[in-house]
Amino acid sequence: MKSVKHSEYLPDTEAGRSLFRERLIAKIQQHRDFKALPHEIQSNFFEKLAELTLFGTNNCSVETHSPRIRKLEKLADSYRRVANSIALLSEIDELLLDDAFQHSMPLQQQKKLMRQLAAQVDELIGGMRQTPSGTSERFWLRLQGASFLKILEKLGVACKINNDFQKIDLDDVAHREESEGVQRFLPDLSQSMTFAMLCTMLIILNNGQVVEWSHCRRLLKEGKKALAFERRLTESLPRSDELLVLKNQILQHGQ
Repeated sequence: MKSVKHSEYLPDTEAGRSLFRERLIAKIQQHRDFKALPHEIQSNFFEKLAELTLFGTNNCSVETHSPRIRKLEKLADSYRRVANSIALLSEIDELLLDDAFQHSMPLQQQKKLMRQLAAQVDELIGGMRQTPSGTSERFWLRLQGASFLKILEKLGVACKINNDFQKIDLDDVAHREESEGVQRFLPDLSQSMTFAMLCTMLIILNNGQVVEWSHCRRLLKEGKKALAFERRLTESLPRSDELLVLKNQILQHGQ
């Protein structure tokens, strides 16, 4: 079994969090989206992130998210990752693979099956979350996510999460599950993540909260949903000039 000390997972200890923070900041500075920001934003970017305060705590999410749900989330992401990988194959490579494995299911059918399985697992997770605790947690996540997404947008951070998949090493999973309840580990920073995910991790870390890859991703997703709802609501409401016209019409009608 591969030793955790040789993996990219740092222990969630004071020393581990300090080293994780150094690596996280370095990864953000190396990200192409950070380099594309205007110099005046880059110069005080980390100071601005440090000013962001998250209300409440996400420590409870580790408890309310049972091991079953966490494992199901990883399973659904794995199905999606396989489907996306198949979709990236060239037509020639796809034909070669289909020809080499004539007795197995064609790749296009496998891709469709993977996406169906991911949807089914997502549906199962949704059903498990339809509880009072799950509903209150989702409401908290949407408020929390929307509040700092607005500030991130002002700093030029686009909320992109579509390509974030945490690759899980089976040996690491086995070791982490054996030590569950004894030692928690921080996310693997050696993998590709969007600018928004990296910033979200740093904000959570700055606030002394539990840094979980799945929690960060869900925080962004729920925050996006809240902002989208807010925009739809704003678009459906009459503008101030329209309200003024309506007011004058009412006054004229009254006269």
